[in-house]
Amino acid sequence: MRDSVQRQKAKKRMKKTNALLLVLAILLFVAGIIFLLIDPIKNAKRQTAISEGLDIMESQMSANVSTDSSETEEISLTMVVDANANAVDGEAYDYFGDDAMSVEDELNSYEGSVTLIGIGILEIDAIDLRIPIWDTASIVALRYGAGHYEYSVLPGEVGNCAILGHHMRDYGSMFNRLGELQNGDIVRIQTPDGEVYEYCIDSRVTVRPEELEPRISGSYYSTARITLVTCTYSGEETLRLVISGYLVDDQG
Repeated sequence: MRDSVQRQKAKKRMKKTNALLLVLAILLFVAGIIFLLIDPIKNAKRQTAISEGLDIMESQMSANVSTDSSETEEISLTMVVDANANAVDGEAYDYFGDDAMSVEDELNSYEGSVTLIGIGILEIDAIDLRIPIWDTASIVALRYGAGHYEYSVLPGEVGNCAILGHHMRDYGSMFNRLGELQNGDIVRIQTPDGEVYEYCIDSRVTVRPEELEPRISGSYYSTARITLVTCTYSGEETLRLVISGYLVDDQG
């Protein structure tokens, strides 16, 4: 009789243990699913914001083109974003320039929101890329497209026009596929005034971060050129991929 009672108690303990293990397994499974969905959800939100930026630019550019040139005023393409939203993993390593603020210092300099100012739309058919170009390569700006390095010239001008962007892990996002560009590929920039500048890629080099700054300055070239920059990796080392091309109209 005593053995029967003990066996029943043992079975009850086993059932409780199995139930607890089942609950734990379910919780771990759910946690795993949530973990796997974090990046896709973040990327989807970021892509939505980038698309909104493109829509804003396109609508304002269209309005400018349809306006009589004698009445056209200077256009400001702007988008207001949350300074703390859509952070990019490893963005501190993708930041460019020796005088750049740290991520923490830059974010602390804002008061909740940031107004991004667009200078154009970047299109590269070879890698199916179409993103906004903001007037600065700040931490926040680079979360929503490419950023213009402030010490370089503007698109179409004589000198070096440097455009910086993140090498995202998500395929096709931002400058994720920049490394696929080949000599002869065309980079196109449409500016707010309706001008379209085309650059033909003819140079590719990988440099250490400390070697980058001279290459993205406006005076690095004496002719009109574009320089596209993103991170690239070799083992544990983070390097910079620098791709450059000449303004097509200047070669005619």
